[in-house]
Amino acid sequence: MQKYILSTMAALIMTALALGQGHSADATVVVDRVVAVVNDDIITLSDLQREAKLKKAEEGKQDERLLLEDMIDRKLQMAAAKRAGMDVTDKELADAVADIMKRNSFDNKQFEAALAKEGLTQDQYKTELREQMTLSRMFNKYVRNGIAVDDAEARSYYERNIKSYSLPEEIRVRQIYFRLPEKATAAETDAVKARAAAALSRAKKGEDFVRLVRELSEGENASHGGDLGFMQRDQAIPEIQEAAKTLKPGEIAGPLLCAGGFNIIKLEEIRTPVKPFDKVKDEITRTLFEQKLENTYRTWLQTLRGDSHIENRL
Repeated sequence: MQKYILSTMAALIMTALALGQGHSADATVVVDRVVAVVNDDIITLSDLQREAKLKKAEEGKQDERLLLEDMIDRKLQMAAAKRAGMDVTDKELADAVADIMKRNSFDNKQFEAALAKEGLTQDQYKTELREQMTLSRMFNKYVRNGIAVDDAEARSYYERNIKSYSLPEEIRVRQIYFRLPEKATAAETDAVKARAAAALSRAKKGEDFVRLVRELSEGENASHGGDLGFMQRDQAIPEIQEAAKTLKPGEIAGPLLCAGGFNIIKLEEIRTPVKPFDKVKDEITRTLFEQKLENTYRTWLQTLRGDSHIENRL
């Protein structure tokens, strides 16, 4: 798939060492056989086993049947590149190798030693590099080129998947607060609780809650109607959080003993905010671009397969 092509290409161009993983010499004698025919080319069992060893080192054990299909796809792309005259030239290959050596501060001897440590000769490495450069070139021309995502597409996706951008549920609560004296006696506590209960009764009989806050509350936010503002449920004082679980907007609960006093609370509103479009636009654009890239790549591969002779003998 294109992600494999791009990630492998990046590894090939950026570092000599990354390519060698999984290519160490294998002393096991293998009776070779053809496992796939792709037009006039073949893939042998030993080719597949080497590929499986490389992929296992990079990503873990792979399904050999899927791996063979990927190898077939690469053969098809290389043949298409040859037909289109898009092969990587010797000079382009030499320049890419020189760039890799420069990035890794290798001279020729150090470069050969690094490859040898990974079981590769320069010729083997160059063959791998030429293929990946060619695949990248084909991918850019026949898949990536012309793909774009405009603002209208991104916004449409956002609106269709709005739940994906939801933030944790928030509640908005008002409180009437009755302060307890420091080191309050049982009698003082009962008296304050009684005042809170009277306020609760008045509120439940329909008196305006904000007016009651301004008349009775001893909280710092009394002048603002006792409004605690929007907060995520788990950010509320535990006693308020627990009481609010059973309330619907407009309902009242109390007296609640918390924060050094008794509280009467009213649940004003419940909302589930969402991330603004501008905050997630880039993320959505990347998602849609990747989807288009994947679909275009798959369609292109199907076209190549449809125009080719392929035998999978695995």
